[in-house]
Amino acid sequence: MTRAIYNPRLWRSIISIAVTAAIVCISLPAASSEPATRRGSDGASSKPAATAPAGPLKNLKIDLKGKRVIIDAKVTPRKGKPEQPPMMLEFLMCKTGVKEHETLLTTDVPPSSLHAALLVLGLAPGRPAQWITPAGKKPVFVSPAGAALNISVQWTDKSGKVRQVPVTDWMIEIASKKKLPKTRWIFVGSDFLDDGRYWADLEGLHISVTNFAAAVIDVPFQSTSKDAFREFAVNMSVIPPRGTPVKLIIQAVKGAQNAPAARITFNVDATGRIKLDGKAIAPENISRAVRHFLSRHADASADVRIDPQALVYDRERLREILKQSGLTRITFSTRELRAEILPRTPADAEKAIKWWKGQFAREDNLIIDPAEDAAASLEHIKRRIKQAEALSELWADYAAGLKKALDEYKAQQKKKESD
Repeated sequence: MTRAIYNPRLWRSIISIAVTAAIVCISLPAASSEPATRRGSDGASSKPAATAPAGPLKNLKIDLKGKRVIIDAKVTPRKGKPEQPPMMLEFLMCKTGVKEHETLLTTDVPPSSLHAALLVLGLAPGRPAQWITPAGKKPVFVSPAGAALNISVQWTDKSGKVRQVPVTDWMIEIASKKKLPKTRWIFVGSDFLDDGRYWADLEGLHISVTNFAAAVIDVPFQSTSKDAFREFAVNMSVIPPRGTPVKLIIQAVKGAQNAPAARITFNVDATGRIKLDGKAIAPENISRAVRHFLSRHADASADVRIDPQALVYDRERLREILKQSGLTRITFSTRELRAEILPRTPADAEKAIKWWKGQFAREDNLIIDPAEDAAASLEHIKRRIKQAEALSELWADYAAGLKKALDEYKAQQKKKESD
């Protein structure tokens, strides 16, 4: 018996946050004309900023026209003495209070809001870094792939001038001790855990420089978080003082909306209902949605999460639909069982009640009051009853519609015979 009840987090819940800001078309103050200041990759100049939305997005803005996301952040590293080694980096940006000894920037914006904002720009999450082992061969590293991004940082210097540079100017390669070449980043998209939480929110990771699969954005090449092989450090000679407010500008590269590598997620619940990226979808509509996705992303893949209490039929039906739609890169996984399997027979029910009575009888010897577990199980039972009632109503309507169609058919046949 288990007290944890599965409660799926919908993509819609984070998309709804970003949609609030989707109507906000903003940009940043024009940067200084000094050599250290650079325009965006498209050469576009800045426009006046609109009022920032209130609430959870007050530190995040979406520039739909410029295909940019702008996040308010602060410089984390503290400048030390010249003889001190530079601070090693595992992350470009994390949540405030997370990994501050190995990240360049921190922000109060949740990683899920960054993910949602990138979705609003029309981008799809890609594939995180992974190791694959071909048959009979050694493991091979596969770099992250997906929508490409340019990332720059803007701040006001001591003289009051607005400066803007690629964020890689604030990083150095350990081996060469030279400034990191300008690079593009990849929207990999993190993931949802079995308990419904967004992985990046749980870890507080926005942008990684060491191939962390939990991060929303990663570098497009092999990196590592092992101390002996860290490749990047802070460029202490150019960063402003710790705590300096900055704006991190994340801009979609032209064509990023149609990046070949992209990922969609299907969830199949205990009753066989299917969700595509958190939104309910009827089986007959899946093929069209997948073909549309493939028309934009030639190297698309799908993650399919199956509730352990779903039927094998539900899994195989979805597998067949996806294959017939032309989607070949499919990963199936069964979610961790998060709730009690309810009795299937009177004997099962009798056995379960006996077990509960035994728990109540030895309550003094248990760390957790069995009443808490029992209350959680009762809530689970209520949810399953509601699911069963919904299915019963659906089937009753289906039966009524089928009976009506059959009666009409019989009436037509009888009329033909009489004629």
